[in-house]
Amino acid sequence: MTVVAAALARVRPQTQAARIVAFALVAVAGLGLRIWVDRAAVGIPDSDEAIVGLMVRHALHGEVSTFYWGQPYGGSQEALLTVPLFAIFGASYTALRVVPIVLSAVAALLVWRVGRRTLPGAGAALAGALMWLWFPESLVHLTHQYDFYASEVVYAALLLLLVLRVVERPSALRVGLLGLTLGLAFWQSVQVIPIVLPALAWGAWKQPRALRHAWLGGALAVVGALPWIVWNIRHDWGSLMDRADLHQYTHSLRLFASPLLPMTLGLRTPLTGELLLPSKVVITLVYAVLLVLAVVGAVRYRHRAVALPFIVFFVFPFVWAIAKRVTYLSAKPTYLIVLTPVIALLVALLGRRPPAAVAVAVAALAISAVSIQRMDDDTKAFHPRGIPVVPRDLSRLVATLDRAGVAHVYADYWITYRLAFDTRERIVATEVDPGGSSIQNGVVHRPSDQIPRQPSYARAVDESRRRGFVFFRRSAGLALPQRLEQLGYRRILTGEFAVYLPPLTS
Repeated sequence: MTVVAAALARVRPQTQAARIVAFALVAVAGLGLRIWVDRAAVGIPDSDEAIVGLMVRHALHGEVSTFYWGQPYGGSQEALLTVPLFAIFGASYTALRVVPIVLSAVAALLVWRVGRRTLPGAGAALAGALMWLWFPESLVHLTHQYDFYASEVVYAALLLLLVLRVVERPSALRVGLLGLTLGLAFWQSVQVIPIVLPALAWGAWKQPRALRHAWLGGALAVVGALPWIVWNIRHDWGSLMDRADLHQYTHSLRLFASPLLPMTLGLRTPLTGELLLPSKVVITLVYAVLLVLAVVGAVRYRHRAVALPFIVFFVFPFVWAIAKRVTYLSAKPTYLIVLTPVIALLVALLGRRPPAAVAVAVAALAISAVSIQRMDDDTKAFHPRGIPVVPRDLSRLVATLDRAGVAHVYADYWITYRLAFDTRERIVATEVDPGGSSIQNGVVHRPSDQIPRQPSYARAVDESRRRGFVFFRRSAGLALPQRLEQLGYRRILTGEFAVYLPPLTS
């Protein structure tokens, strides 16, 4: 405390006041962006988010999942952090979103701390501000609660910080803390691997004395990753993901370069790929300049601590592309969210002087605002993947099912878990594909590759004597809805939905 007081005493009052005002403006602007997202169409909850809410509800009753329901990856740490909020304030989407928003703030502070060790001038403050104000896809995605994306950003920044601390002083305590954090991060999201591998390699090269304590770091990494290890022992190592073949690997590298990295930066709008500026030439030029500056910076700062984010950035895509699943999502840069702390640190080099830092921060805020508005407009118009948006209020649909006395339904995936969470599981739903599923002798048959995310829900609906079906209106012409009408199911249209109620004799 004495050191802090002495440091503050040396800061001119007007400078200190300016910093406080700047911090407050950044904090308010970033919070305002998240409130906007929360209330806009782009912030309407979906089944992916509702699943996390259901995981929290089950955790309140002692049913803790190692991973996100239906997946062999994506740890449950954020769901567990939300348990106290649900216990105190009750289950709601507002309570659900507190954790990722707070974690985003923590990530910004961690990036600032990394910047204090790596960036000159006002760069550290700018890096933290960029994490809070920039990256449109991250702003939208991390306002929702998707269970592991916000925490993976925190872990990415924290691991960079801990590597730098080990390089500064390679004590057993610091190496052990790095190992434990690495294990917890690995359980939560394997997407940190392309971040941590080059970071560890750089740290070992800069500070080989730390290798004396590698055994301790490794042991504590196993402790942190223990939930992942135990689950995989019991499930035949189901978390080991398929690797890309050569064609898929090169395709992933191309996707990284374009369109995913430009989408991450906000130069293109996620989902539509719309250019930030109408001129493709200008956008291409901006992108090329940024890449050239990255190469020049890597050479210029290769002997300084700021070399760490440069190394991570240039190694990242070549490790990232090994996973086969990164080829599946090219419409938005969800799998690059983990890289945002590194990008923020690199771009912050442009703002070493306060006026330049302010200009970069304002530009980042403007890019975020434009992109969020475009993403919101696209959501209202049904975006290109063809996934219809479930209304924020499901009361009309719930009232229809209640009047019919139906508490168990088969539904489109994007309806299923919203319905279960919004009714506090009073109505239990399980997913079926209206185009790929069938019904024979009263039994619903799913394609072999469509496994319900929550098997207990599927059993409850399968065993119910009075089951309904809920699909979007636009699914009426698909195979299963048509078959239901042939079997005498009554169709009731309510809002965006078509509800199929069993015959009165069933």
